[in-house]
Amino acid sequence: MPATRLRTLVPVAAACLAVSALVALPARAATVRYEAENATNVQGAVEANHAGFSGTGFVNSVNAAGPYTEWTVNAPAAGTATLAIRYANGTGSARVADVSVNGTVVSAGRSFGATANWDTWATSTLTAALNRGDNKIRVTAASAGGNPNLDFLEATTADAPATEYQAEAATLTGASVATNHAGYTGAGFVDYVNAPGGSIEWSVNVAEAGSHTLTFRYANGTAAGRPMDVAVNGVTAVTGLAFPGTGSWDTWADVRATVTLNAGVNTVRATGTGAEGGPNVDRLSVSGAGGADG
Repeated sequence: MPATRLRTLVPVAAACLAVSALVALPARAATVRYEAENATNVQGAVEANHAGFSGTGFVNSVNAAGPYTEWTVNAPAAGTATLAIRYANGTGSARVADVSVNGTVVSAGRSFGATANWDTWATSTLTAALNRGDNKIRVTAASAGGNPNLDFLEATTADAPATEYQAEAATLTGASVATNHAGYTGAGFVDYVNAPGGSIEWSVNVAEAGSHTLTFRYANGTAAGRPMDVAVNGVTAVTGLAFPGTGSWDTWADVRATVTLNAGVNTVRATGTGAEGGPNVDRLSVSGAGGADG
């Protein structure tokens, strides 16, 4: 990025580009950890008297059938998820539990085998169909011994399919299309001028109103962050979104923000706010409620 540049007004027409502004991206897997101590626990107590747990503790149920731990797991899209339950069982024999999803048992009498001691943790993994949005995952003790000690649940779900919008196909103000750094996608990337106020504005089309994730692919070869304000339909939705240094102008990274979009066409504008302007921006990917239309 040059040290000084003149401010320019550069509207870019998609028809002039060799690539399409929109590319449908496949769903990607995402793993989220849900600590047991933050779940809903019935007849179970949060304790920390055994080593090796994650977070601030684990859940120890009473020795009876019926106690349960229930997590709320959010899935960006409906589909099959992998559920990994981390537990310890120092009794010397298996403890059994029913695992249910949204009130339906998906693994009855599931065996949580003995571990070497209460400081040794193991993982029991299963797959289950989840709905888009919140799902209730419950582990209920099915015998008089109660549940094993429960540390966390990790849920690996598919992200909602994303739609990719190239930066060079957007409307640019105080920025220009460049190709002098490696690793970009499409026909180039957008280089802001070294001044506040430059912007990239995309027209984003989504099928369903609601919460959506904006993923900006960018490079910042300086040591200082280059924050941007993100506006949706003319209203600032995120102030000072951080774009930290990536090590070099040829190294690209992702920054995400969650915003609310209307069904149909929306404008998404990223405006550099610092004295050095915004980072180099390669593309915007949009995913969320019902995915995005390409």
